[in-house]
Amino acid sequence: MRNFTAILSPFLALSAQLTAQTKPVPPADTSIRSKTLKEVVVESRPPVRMKGDTVEYNAAHFKTKENAVVEDLLKKLPGMKVDQGGNITAQGETVGKILVDGKEFFGNDPAIATKNLPADMVDKIQVLDKMSDQEEFTGIDDGNKTKTINIVTKKDRKKGYFGNLSAGIGPDGKYEGGVNVNSFSGEQQFSVLFKANNVNKSGFSASELVRMLGANPELFNSLPPSAIAELSKMKGIHISSDDPAEKVQLARPTGLNNTQYGGVNYNNDWSDKLKLRSSYFYNRFTSANNYTYDRHYQLPDTAYNYLQQGRSLQENNNHRVNGSFDVKLDKYNSIKISPVFNSNTADLGSSRSYRSTSADGKELLNEGTQQLNTHTTNNSISGDILYRHRFQKPGRTLSLTVTPQYLKLNNNSLNISHNHYLNLHQEDSINQQITGHSDSYSLNNNLVYTEQLSRHTALRLTEQFNITKGDYEQIALNYNHADGDYNVADSRYSDIYDNTITRNVADVSIAGNYKNLTYTAGLSLENSIQQAHSDYRNYQLKDHYNTLLPHLYARYRFSRSKQLMLRYSSQASLPGINQLRPIEDISDPLYIRKGNTDLQQAVNHTLTIGFLTNNMYRRTFSNVQLRLSAIRQQFTDAYTIDSTGRQLIAPINANGYYNGSLHGEHSFPVIGNGSSLTLGTEVGYNQYPSYFNAISDMIRQWTITPDFDFSYYPINALVINLKGNATWNNRSSEVNKTAGQQYWFFNYSLDFLASLPWKMNAEAGLDCYTTTGLNQSFNNTVSLLNLALTKDIGKTYALRLEARDLLNQNNSYSRITRNGYIEDRQNIVLGRYYMLSLICKIKKFKK
Repeated sequence: MRNFTAILSPFLALSAQLTAQTKPVPPADTSIRSKTLKEVVVESRPPVRMKGDTVEYNAAHFKTKENAVVEDLLKKLPGMKVDQGGNITAQGETVGKILVDGKEFFGNDPAIATKNLPADMVDKIQVLDKMSDQEEFTGIDDGNKTKTINIVTKKDRKKGYFGNLSAGIGPDGKYEGGVNVNSFSGEQQFSVLFKANNVNKSGFSASELVRMLGANPELFNSLPPSAIAELSKMKGIHISSDDPAEKVQLARPTGLNNTQYGGVNYNNDWSDKLKLRSSYFYNRFTSANNYTYDRHYQLPDTAYNYLQQGRSLQENNNHRVNGSFDVKLDKYNSIKISPVFNSNTADLGSSRSYRSTSADGKELLNEGTQQLNTHTTNNSISGDILYRHRFQKPGRTLSLTVTPQYLKLNNNSLNISHNHYLNLHQEDSINQQITGHSDSYSLNNNLVYTEQLSRHTALRLTEQFNITKGDYEQIALNYNHADGDYNVADSRYSDIYDNTITRNVADVSIAGNYKNLTYTAGLSLENSIQQAHSDYRNYQLKDHYNTLLPHLYARYRFSRSKQLMLRYSSQASLPGINQLRPIEDISDPLYIRKGNTDLQQAVNHTLTIGFLTNNMYRRTFSNVQLRLSAIRQQFTDAYTIDSTGRQLIAPINANGYYNGSLHGEHSFPVIGNGSSLTLGTEVGYNQYPSYFNAISDMIRQWTITPDFDFSYYPINALVINLKGNATWNNRSSEVNKTAGQQYWFFNYSLDFLASLPWKMNAEAGLDCYTTTGLNQSFNNTVSLLNLALTKDIGKTYALRLEARDLLNQNNSYSRITRNGYIEDRQNIVLGRYYMLSLICKIKKFKK
């Protein structure tokens, strides 16, 4: 009997056993002997299926273009979305980690794997919620997981090496090229990567610094305003407020960017007792941008416009080293050490002009110019040391995670600005150099003990202790016209201070696993002390908080393919030292910020309910998620506008922050031959207070975003993909009825992929962006037409000719909504270009 597997159709699964008996052979035909036909099983894997809590996609069912990367494959998967910046969402949640055969690939940057690994290496894409190493060891699931994608490679790719070498040139000095070689052998992975281009392709995203600051917010909160401003300008670092109003509704790559990046990744599991993960990554990024920002203030007692135009040039260099050593000492003990080192330098030069006018644009209130040059360096080192001990009694464990972190940051800035206030006939000038230096370090300990109480119930006791300390210096020097140097100290904008935050959290949780129900319920008592001291400006801050924080996670599995999830969490957030210090920040002369020593901590409550179902036989997939959030004592900015039109901004605590979203999608086969349609929509609601000139207002904002994705396979040699979404925004004010806004964003695309004779492949793509309801000069439709033709030369080489933005219509329009204003933004973008590339396919596998 023999098993035989065959895929007859993407949506056809057959299983059969064929057995033939021996038959009499005519005596004259002595050359023929009797044979027994063995068992034959005919089956196919469905496009999508659920394996426990994991959603698994069969990559063979989703055809991609020639020389596609993993990101191109992800864009075709139901329930998966990839935005213009390469950020991935799966089942409505942001993907924070990418694994290759269960192993990290170049640390914690998902984009390095998705933008560089070839799609034809993928056998399966698995989407799962990954617990931390400590939670995986204890086996208690509290719902605090990272949405993770695991790329399962084809079996033959684990027995050799593969990759590609490419070089492309185009008119006006355009270029793109690089090399990517991967050697996978059993549990050993080795990858070498180097790429460069000046056509706005990055190949990477957030730096390790973002991960470190996200893991320890106190380290971030301790930085001075000038340091935060410089970090926010670095490539891949996105620092934004928790204010739900601060949403960029539409954004595409901006500026003219030149990028080089590369590195080495090595992983090996020598045995179950010794596992290694290691990588080094370097990137250099330069960007030139011209921009126009048109801001409209609709306040309870006034309205006016603010327009700024400028240009900027920035350069970033980053080195990152990741490592992980997991050692099983014996049957009951193991240790894992995961060090990370990051070094970054950033230079920025900008020049801009700005002016404020009356609401009708007829009266000029103020105007000014500014030149700003900054240089920032930061070096950070961090890591996790995890010790795990398993007792002889089942369910009894003890684990300790120790996480030391250190961040050293230096920044120098030169601010030259001139401002004219017409209604008062006044002028002022700034010619100032600011030097900043900070040393921050923290130590976080997390001790966890678990005990099995019964067959279905376990107890978890957790003790967390964190201390963050920092020393900071900011010295402002004004220009001395007498000797032509910056040596006149300005104490108004200078400070030397230290900051200490201690946090102690004791948690008791009960976890249960009974039939189809899994749950964890617990209560934390958090004790926090925040204190800062400055002899230079003679102030001292100290706050002490005790907070009860409940949490709950539950999952009910109706069947292998249908489950319901509920997660409730609460989190306390301390104000950053930059929000507390009584010192002015004049980096923007018309918007002057100053801290508030009376700020209290904020507490965020979040409830998430999700339903997931997958029907393997009907080939359908559905996902619904509801998310509700309320923030008590949230930090928000209060604005005071003086007689010159200048804004004085100070943070305060405020209630009334509520936001929610309902996301749903359904994917199902249509027509046949593997074609599928995904329909989805998301409804969002945001409510937040606004404070201008001591007048309190409440802003409410609704968004509705329907979308669809249709993949059509009329014949084997042709793939058609049509997708689109529309976003409706409705913003209203409780006090200022004239501040209401309604506007639409549309994004739709049509892609063709055809296999032609003579080993040729043709690609055509049309991406359209339409904006309505913005400032009149920002309303338009942008159509991006891209064409490409690839010709295979033998089995090793390929020649590719492509035209990007053939209609030369590319432009960047976006709208951002913040406290008291709406701003329409336009940035310079890369226009039409052509590229001719030679591609060498590197491939050798053991048979």
